[in-house]
Amino acid sequence: MDGPYPQKIMMQAVAVTDIHGNMRLYELLLRVADLWKLTSIFITGDLAPSALQSPPERSAPITTEDQGVVIQRAFFTEQFIPLFSSFLLEHRHTDIYVIMGNDDRRANEPLLATFDRETPNFHLMNDRLIELRDSRQKQAFFPEEVPLLWVAGYPYVPPGGSLLMDWVKYENRIKLRPEGMDPTTDIYEAGVTTDATGHGSTIADDLEDFESYLLKNSRTDREASYDPSRTIHLFHAPPYDTPLDWTTPRGRYDYLPLSDHVGSVEIRRFIMRTQPYLVLSGHCHESVVIGDYKADLGRTRCVNPGSQTHLDVLSLVQFDLYHPQEMKQFFIHAR
Repeated sequence: MDGPYPQKIMMQAVAVTDIHGNMRLYELLLRVADLWKLTSIFITGDLAPSALQSPPERSAPITTEDQGVVIQRAFFTEQFIPLFSSFLLEHRHTDIYVIMGNDDRRANEPLLATFDRETPNFHLMNDRLIELRDSRQKQAFFPEEVPLLWVAGYPYVPPGGSLLMDWVKYENRIKLRPEGMDPTTDIYEAGVTTDATGHGSTIADDLEDFESYLLKNSRTDREASYDPSRTIHLFHAPPYDTPLDWTTPRGRYDYLPLSDHVGSVEIRRFIMRTQPYLVLSGHCHESVVIGDYKADLGRTRCVNPGSQTHLDVLSLVQFDLYHPQEMKQFFIHAR
């Protein structure tokens, strides 16, 4: 792409993750978006406050009205949606793309889906593929210089992150369980599920033909034509064995050393096989401190902004949508 526009680094997008309902950080994020004149904001999961309780007794059915659902529903209806609705009404040229994460109750997904339908520049990206609106708008003025880009979202993570199973899938047909779990125990029976949609497949199944998987979603653009090399991928789980999925040393289990990497093997394989345009992830809060916020797998730049929500610090990565190698990491205190 030769021409004046692509050579100018706009740094017009940011990625954040795992804010976990911290309203100070959401408000700070939107102040930054206003100040920096951002056109695109990507939030890669764990939107709501953590509210996981111990698994109920097996004699008591798990319902969508458990404490976590109620707490997170109140957060979305009383805080998250009003805040973002007000911002997007005044910033019609800013688009926000979000996926849910393994700490978000799926029973509340319809709330965000409704907000998506009612708000042109808010996009819930769970299992979805849509055009990047910024690229469509800029193509009107720079048709030869600006590529048409797409955004795809996949919120699932491998087992092991928590007891909430709404957004957890086995990596593949081997169905490895977390360390210490009875290998005959099903993860969905052992944990909490508020919506079992999607549990019939594995991460490997979904990513084997990702285009077909995405097109099954009724909210995916019907005219979508999936091209990984032109698609920004939002994954909650980072790719395995990279600086993005490092966690604090976990020691040993029954004399066996435990891996300090907790990302997805199948997502890594998908990236290496298809070489997407850009991968944005989250899930592993501390990776940005003990690892790094960026890593390259082949030609694909992969990013995990990390999370310091417990310190009221907004961890974000600012980047140019059309030069994804151009990016910066920022830590901004909300106080």
